[in-house]
Amino acid sequence: MAQSQHTFVDTPEAVAMLLSLTPKEITSIPSIYIDLKGANLCRHGSISLLQLFISTIPHTYILDVHTLGQSAFTTPSLIDPLTTFKTILEEPSIPIVCYDIRSYNDALYHLYSVSISNVVDLQLYEVATRTGPRTLLNGLSRTTKIYSNLPLQEAQKWEQSKQRGAQLLNPKKGGNFEVFNDRPLPKEILDYCLQDVRQLPWLWQYFNQKLEKMDQRWKALIETETQARIALCREEYVAEGRQRALAPLSFRNFPSHIIKNS
Repeated sequence: MAQSQHTFVDTPEAVAMLLSLTPKEITSIPSIYIDLKGANLCRHGSISLLQLFISTIPHTYILDVHTLGQSAFTTPSLIDPLTTFKTILEEPSIPIVCYDIRSYNDALYHLYSVSISNVVDLQLYEVATRTGPRTLLNGLSRTTKIYSNLPLQEAQKWEQSKQRGAQLLNPKKGGNFEVFNDRPLPKEILDYCLQDVRQLPWLWQYFNQKLEKMDQRWKALIETETQARIALCREEYVAEGRQRALAPLSFRNFPSHIIKNS
């Protein structure tokens, strides 16, 4: 898996430059992949970082939401004053790929009045294309471990990077999610953030290829469940704990065969 360079974006001028490079063309392959980090990432918490991988360059940008605040989403592009990061995320024609939109959209909607419109949720792709039981959802780390075809040395490097970052976040080991707000960002946390967003392009390609060979009713199920996840941010009560780890009921009840309708 090829790695890209990265740029830390922490000024309005850098946001404007980033927006001038962000593609808005409609293509068959998504070009924008995002991941968010924060302390208690939801309507009651905060967003510290938004990692953005643009596959057409390819390059990874880390948007410093903690420092920029609202300007991360309202600063206009250098080449189009009507284009902001908010308008890109909310544009129905631009697919935004992520892994589990629920917490991201809840935080974006309530803290910054942003609601992603066209979501490709790879967590739903994974459980839909899974050949085993579809009872529980998998997190991004587990999904990466299961499906990755990384060479052994690179896989070990990825695992070590995740463990070092997780240790700084784990309260039981003296860590704290507020470390996402430390500046300069600790290298272990930077690597942790970059590793997550860089998994998304190849995961999309892998699951999309599997989905193309499946009963096409799965696409409709995924779209229905994705829209239901997007709408959660507008509900007064949002489920927590084990209930959030359950796969959608429609997925659990659907036949498991992977045969495409002719």
